[in-house]
Amino acid sequence: MRRKLWALILIMVVIVSVAAFLSFYPVEPVPGTEGLNVPVGTFLYLWYGNATAGVGGLGSPGWNSSTYPGGGAVVDTPAIGYYVSDSNATFQWQVKEMQSAGIGFAVISWWGPSRTGEAGAIDKATLDFFRFLKGTNSTFKAAVMVDTFDGGNNLNESTLSSVYNYVYSQFASTYSDWYFSWEGHPLLLFFNPIYPQTNDTRFTVRTIGNRPNPVDWLFWSAPGGFFQSQLQPGVDAANDIGNPLISSDGEVTIVPRIDSYYNNRSGNQEGYLRFDPALQLGLYQAEWSFVISHRSQVKLVLIYSWNEYHERSAIEPHYDGTSAEGYSYLLNVTAAYVFNGTYTRAAP
Repeated sequence: MRRKLWALILIMVVIVSVAAFLSFYPVEPVPGTEGLNVPVGTFLYLWYGNATAGVGGLGSPGWNSSTYPGGGAVVDTPAIGYYVSDSNATFQWQVKEMQSAGIGFAVISWWGPSRTGEAGAIDKATLDFFRFLKGTNSTFKAAVMVDTFDGGNNLNESTLSSVYNYVYSQFASTYSDWYFSWEGHPLLLFFNPIYPQTNDTRFTVRTIGNRPNPVDWLFWSAPGGFFQSQLQPGVDAANDIGNPLISSDGEVTIVPRIDSYYNNRSGNQEGYLRFDPALQLGLYQAEWSFVISHRSQVKLVLIYSWNEYHERSAIEPHYDGTSAEGYSYLLNVTAAYVFNGTYTRAAP
């Protein structure tokens, strides 16, 4: 009888210990069979605030400033305020929020191996993001998208070679456990109009962009019923109207909203596009429903974007300038589709 009592006490101690362990080290949510069992990533922009001085807020780079590349009007407010991108506190919050919705990796918009200016700040922030993932032993991963830091010109062979070598040595090799791989190699994207003429077998290389550019992966598209208005020059909604496009290798990019109206009004760009600007038409739900209904063809999902506030495509928790939805609305929609394959609005 005494042995049974001690055995029961031992079992209870083990149960309590396991429960305490799990509460201290929370288990990451895993997408369910009703949702998606493929990698889900999102585009992350690290151009906010001043990486050197640690200054954020309105008027700093990216937040209603005129600096390039992150300048322009911002009318939505991140839930944690106008942050500095290059900050472990910001990284921690962003990664936690992304993982809570089943997003397993970020594609970082990278503006070349510069050491000066905003492009240099983005390069430093990218390195610091990988350092953060390693330092916290995170299961989250990141990949790099080479953005158009060379303007409208394609990269020449010398510059392209230096980009390949830099990305491999600084990111993909040094942080191999935290660099996202696709089809057996580190994923490296090039945003149009960059079309690398030479491949590098160390990477899985894909071009990504909008129609009519000849790219491997389409950046985003939206059905015509969600189009509201446009202002030319520089844009043509006809190129962007349509269902999400699933590439030949199973990648698809979706978008919650496109609204560059305020960026145009600030004088930062010539024209603008508006697709579901007030989040009233349900574009994001329609895009996700398309993905779920074609899940047998989908192998990789990218979301544009986590925090591109100038085109207002951010799903990062934020207080919306034109919608009455709660600050986690788009993140909640994301989680619902990733984990459950559907979204049902909560009762008021």
